[in-house]
Amino acid sequence: MFNFFNKQVSRLSSFLQVLALLAFFILTFSVVYEVVARSIFNKPTIWSLEIVTYMISCVAFLGSAYVLRVDKHLEINLLTNILTKKLKLYLKLFSNLISMIFCIFVCYYGVKFINFSIVLGVVSESELRTPLWIPQATVPIGFFALSLEFFIRLIKTISLIREN
Repeated sequence: MFNFFNKQVSRLSSFLQVLALLAFFILTFSVVYEVVARSIFNKPTIWSLEIVTYMISCVAFLGSAYVLRVDKHLEINLLTNILTKKLKLYLKLFSNLISMIFCIFVCYYGVKFINFSIVLGVVSESELRTPLWIPQATVPIGFFALSLEFFIRLIKTISLIREN
């Protein structure tokens, strides 16, 4: 059962990584287009800054679960390197639990915030008039996937503690 769940979470993280990469390419294209339009043709766009801002949010939040999956998040191990293996595992268990709880918290309140934006019909103040719930959705989606990844890490850490 755990292996099936782990595989599905991995698929979700990989899918979100693909979306984050797509957002990165859109971001890059928008910046290059804006620079060329402004510098060479003296015709700046009205949409580039807004699109770039939304794409940065996509890259950061949608890509974070995959980064955690492949264990590439920032890790400060100055103090943990001097601990015993068992103590490191308990610290890892605690940090994964706290991180998962935080991600669930952010996901929950992110959904509430999006609901608030939808109910009020909040749109961007630019000429694009983008409904803000669309870019805001990257926050709860990303943190939901992160909470699943932390749950997987939590289960793996518990099994390592039982083995030792």
